Amino acid sequence: MKVIVFISFLVLLFSSCGSEKNSDTNPEEINKDSVVAKVDSSQHGLKVQIRQLEDTLFAAQVLDKKLGSKAIELYQRYHKYYWQDTMCADYLFKAGEIADNMGFPQKAIELYRSSLESYPTSSLAPYCLFRIGNIYQFTLSDYVEAKIAYNDCKKEYPNSPITKDAINLLNNVAKSDVEMVREFEKKNKRK
Repeated sequence: MKVIVFISFLVLLFSSCGSEKNSDTNPEEINKDSVVAKVDSSQHGLKVQIRQLEDTLFAAQVLDKKLGSKAIELYQRYHKYYWQDTMCADYLFKAGEIADNMGFPQKAIELYRSSLESYPTSSLAPYCLFRIGNIYQFTLSDYVEAKIAYNDCKKEYPNSPITKDAINLLNNVAKSDVEMVREFEKKNKRK
């Protein structure tokens, strides 16, 4: 009888040691399904994960929102830890595109602004302003903010290829379809 009690005591002791919650567990290591998953947060590890996820996302015909959210999370994590890497401008821009395509315009604007503010000399900076203007104009119908974004693009990046498009949209922000057709007809009559 003493042997059985002793063995039971050992089983309880070992099982309680194994089920103790590790206080050093990083909350990022637990995914949304509550399954513990080791995340390689090294620079190389994150790049590999991003590349694999991008391959899966871009191969799909329809954007999977769960994968899109995971991609945004990885892009932001990479930026958080490796902000010195100029690749972050591209990652944040891609995150903005994904958020926009998922129907989250405010999140997209936040990501484009983050890219723009962190990497203002990046070749993507004027495109961030242009995309911000597009979202305000066509998705949110906020013509004041759209004009501000297009004007900033024109002022800050006058030599960028996208600036011409920003100027054209700036001139047509908040005009009705009838007004734009009349202007188009008027210009064609002059020719």
